[in-house]
Amino acid sequence: MARMFWTQKQDIGPSGREVHRMTYDSNRQRVVLFGGRAGTTVVFNDTWEWDGEYWTQMNDLGPLARSARGLVFDSIRQRTVCFGGLPNISDPSSAFGDTLEWDGQDWTQMADTGPPARSFHAMAYDSDRGRTMLFGGQVTGGFLNDTWEWDGTEWTQVADTGPSPRDACGATYVASRQRVVLFGGETIIQGMDGSTWTWDGKHWTERQDIGPGSRVGVAMTFDSQRKRAVLFGGGQGEVLRQDTWELFELA
Repeated sequence: MARMFWTQKQDIGPSGREVHRMTYDSNRQRVVLFGGRAGTTVVFNDTWEWDGEYWTQMNDLGPLARSARGLVFDSIRQRTVCFGGLPNISDPSSAFGDTLEWDGQDWTQMADTGPPARSFHAMAYDSDRGRTMLFGGQVTGGFLNDTWEWDGTEWTQVADTGPSPRDACGATYVASRQRVVLFGGETIIQGMDGSTWTWDGKHWTERQDIGPGSRVGVAMTFDSQRKRAVLFGGGQGEVLRQDTWELFELA
């Protein structure tokens, strides 16, 4: 087995932050970073790109400052898609409900209607169907479990059943199986959740529940070379996990 190791590339670039989002622009071969927060009072609206060697600040205009938003790359339309997020981390009612896109030069507001305003929702891009999937999230008074899809022009609600209402779950699109995989999150009834679900564009299906323990705030992506969904970390109460898991059978 080949050795894997982390290498620190830079310690300069975007200021320190958390609850930001990043996605990979496969057309321009850049990692795109937008927003985030520092503590409970400072929220960012800057846009940065990483080319493998250097960070470049691209924009400090455009979307209003926010954290806990969704961010994915639409590889067909060659746009980074952003939805929602929080300008005030202590006030869920302050969440945005706008849809914005970044083309590498400018942010454009594409819609202000569609899914209700929210934060800590899951998003993944279905490259086979050309749709951005959005699920769940946090609103004032609780969590959501609605499912929406963005085709670049409008949002359509495509399901209101499936996983129980939750926020802070992980999601990624597994191209080899043409499914979005969703894991974990925080629910009202169970607290931290450890279930695995898949979305095929029409239906949610619950998969095996043996694997990573219940947790919130995981990071997930798809390894297209090895055809595995990869999960790292997350929180289990006061414990921050540093384990890595792979899901490779979705027949």
